[in-house]
This record gives sequence, C-alpha cells and structure tokens, in this order.
Amino acid sequence: MSSFFLKVFSSITLIIIYVFNICCMLFSIGSPMFNYPGFSYLGLLSIILFSIIIIISTLKKDQFFFFLPFVILAFPNVINDFFPSFLMGPRTEYRVASFSFITHIDIYLLFGLYLNKNYNHKILENQNFRFLTILTFLLSIFFLLTIVNSKSIESLSLFAIGNYQIRYILLFILFLSTVKLNNSHIRLIIYGLSLSIIFLFIESSIFTISTGRPTLGSGTLAANVFANITAAITIFFLFLKQKTFNLPKIFYYHIRISTIIIGFLILILNGTRMAMFSFFISALVFYIRTSFKVETFFQFFVKMIYYGLFFLIFLTIALQFERFSGAITILIDLFNLNIKLNESTASLFARLHLYKVSLNMTDEHWLLGIGPGRWNYLKYNYDYQNIGTLLVDTLMDPHNDYLSYISQYGLFIGSAMIFFVLLKPALQFLSKPEDSIYFFGLIPFTLLISGITNSNTLKHQIFATVMMIILIMYQKLNKKNVVFFKEE
Repeated sequence: MSSFFLKVFSSITLIIIYVFNICCMLFSIGSPMFNYPGFSYLGLLSIILFSIIIIISTLKKDQFFFFLPFVILAFPNVINDFFPSFLMGPRTEYRVASFSFITHIDIYLLFGLYLNKNYNHKILENQNFRFLTILTFLLSIFFLLTIVNSKSIESLSLFAIGNYQIRYILLFILFLSTVKLNNSHIRLIIYGLSLSIIFLFIESSIFTISTGRPTLGSGTLAANVFANITAAITIFFLFLKQKTFNLPKIFYYHIRISTIIIGFLILILNGTRMAMFSFFISALVFYIRTSFKVETFFQFFVKMIYYGLFFLIFLTIALQFERFSGAITILIDLFNLNIKLNESTASLFARLHLYKVSLNMTDEHWLLGIGPGRWNYLKYNYDYQNIGTLLVDTLMDPHNDYLSYISQYGLFIGSAMIFFVLLKPALQFLSKPEDSIYFFGLIPFTLLISGITNSNTLKHQIFATVMMIILIMYQKLNKKNVVFFKEE
C-alpha cells in the first residue's frame, strides 16, 4: 500500500464515519437519549472566539499552529452544545451528560487540512508507515464490525459519539501526509501549549469560585484529567531548552517560568495525587536518563545538586497540603497490606471496582470490546452495582487508560491503540530524551504514568493533544538525517 493509497483510504474511511454519525444523529432524534443543549451566552462567546481564531488563521496560515494546542485542549467545551448530542447514560443517572456527534476539534482539524490543501507531503514508506497502514486498516474493519454487531439505534448512536478517537487518528494521518512542519510551526505549538495552561488556570479559577468547589476544577476538563495533563505539560516546560528550540528570551525566561509556576499551582490547588506523582516520577526519569551524559564528574555533581534542590522545594511545598501528605500514609498501609476503606482511600477502592467492571467487559467481549462510547451505558450489565451506594447511578469512566482501550476495542486493537497513543511516543522519548523532537514524548510518558488511575485519553481533548504530539514526532520519523533544531 503506497502513501498515496493510505491518504485516499484514510479520507474515504473518514467520510464514511462522518456520514454514519450524521445518519445516527437523524435516526436518534426520536430517542429519549437524544439531546440538544442549544443556546447559552457562554456558548455564544465561544462561537465568537472560535470565529476570530478561524479568521486570524485564514489571514495568516502559520497562526493555525499557534492556536492548535489551545483549540484542542483549552477551548471551552460549551461550544459543542450547539451540535446535536446523545446521552452517555440513562436520564436517571446522576450527573448524566451528553456528547456531540461532531466536535469543534473535528471542525478545526478539517479547517487546517483545507488551509494546507495545496501541499502534498509524502509519507516516507518505512516501518512507521507500515504500522500506520496496518492500524488504519484494523480501525476501518473494527468500525464496520462494530456497526454490524450493534442491535439498536441507541447502541449505534453511542458508538457514533464515541468514535472520535478513530476520527482524530484518521485526521492525524491526513495531516501527516499533507503538512510538513518546520521549526517555526513547532515553536508556535510550544507557545500555544503555554497559552493553554494559562487560559485553563483562569477558566478553572472562575469555574471553581462560581460553583463553590473546595478544590480547583475546570468546566472544560474533568478534575483529575485536568491535573494530569497539566502535570505533563508543566514538566515539559520545566526541562525545555532555549537553545534547542531557538526560543526568544522573553518567552523562555518570563512566559515559560510563569507557565511552570501556574502549572504547579494548578497541581497544588487541584489536589490530584496521581498527577503530582507522575510529575515527580517523570522528573526523576528525565534526570536519570540525562544526568550521566556529562563530560566531568563536577558537571554531574552540579547537575545532581541543582535538580535535587529544585525538586526538594517542589516536594516540600506539596507535602504542606494534607491531600498529598496523606498519600504517604496510604502507601505505607498498602506496603503493610493494611489498607482500609476510609475517606482517604475511598477513591482507591472505587477504582479497583471500576477495573473489575472493565475486566468483566473484556472477558465477555475480548475480540472487539463493547465499542467506544458505550462503557458508561453498559457498565450496569457488568457488576457495577456492587460498587456500593457512593457511586451507583453516576456517570463514570474506566479510570484506567489501558483498561479503557482493552474494554472498548478488544484485546488486539486495544493493545495496538495503547502502543500507538502512549507506549511508542514514551519509548521514543526514553531512547533519546534530549533529542529536540523526541523530547515531546515526555508528555505522553507522563500521561502513561497517570493513566494507571485515570482514563486520560478517553477525554477527547487529551486524545487530540496526544495526536498533536505524535504528529510532531512522526515528522521526525518521516525524515532521514534531518535535524529540526540544533542539539545541545
């Protein structure tokens, strides 16, 4: 299969998926689970902001890459209320929510492909190309078989709102075969990541104050996932090198530092323990992988003292908060096999039960899974009720990235998705952490850790963000002997 054929095949598959989603939307209008949130003043403001971004990107194409991280990660999700949607669970469910048949991310990525329609960047036909080809073929077969095995319009509609991961992968492949990123584009994406963290902090502050929440939360991202992606991007900026990416001093010494401070402040105020854990583990791994690449023992000693003091300060600050200091007690109890159900460990016991639900799904549907978008709706058929009174009849997800893919896509395709989305970019980062492009793999690597207790990439914004990172990394893999930036 040539790269041209892969591009055509991906395009046709994507069109079929969009047509399928439109048909499901039309046929589900009479269903009690069909939903159209409609107009709101906040939604209207988001439409205006989105339109401004489209206009700016049209007038100056490179700005598309500056806004790309912001649109896919931080943009107010309320904009999708203007699209028809479908409930992810029964109406009787507490916190019942709907998801749209198409998202603003679809529109922005399609817009980006239109902007770059005159380019034809050929994918290098190597082992990475072959993997993309196999993955695309498997996902297309999975898509058709899932439709064939569906028994109701509700089941089809749930799959329609849940197939965004497949859509985003196909859009990524089309970008890879169309857009050739240069140094300027990558710098703009870095600037956009900084803007996203700053905007999310402002948005979450307003949301938290207006709703009276005890901890910092975002109206766009789920609380834990909000902290997990913040940890991943904050650690990215912490180890970001100015000379490697030719960053302006004003950005590196002022905006970057501000982004790191804001990111760590989000972690403290949010209180997600796994996010803080992934932050420190990623920092430790980066330190181990890079500290021994020095010319003298003195340089190694200085680097060790520098990193040691820096993270001791971060750790000391975190431990001043009971939410994080209490995690030490939980770890000690786990080590001594003396863990008991209480306020501090309730989320741990809940997660263990959710893992059992996912395993029950996998056991019964090991080949194709239950299908994307259906986990919350079908959880009641897989021993979910035995979780107790705390979380019964509540909107839920698997709370584990790995079980999320396996339970929804089956053992084989689910494993391929885990490898493509998380493992491969993480391993590339570990192989050469100081490489200018592989360094971006630090973000998926950090999510790889926090994905043990949260379904990070089940959230469509996080999945799209990881796809953007993979787009950057595949640009490197797509070239032979090309250095995007000078290495230190």
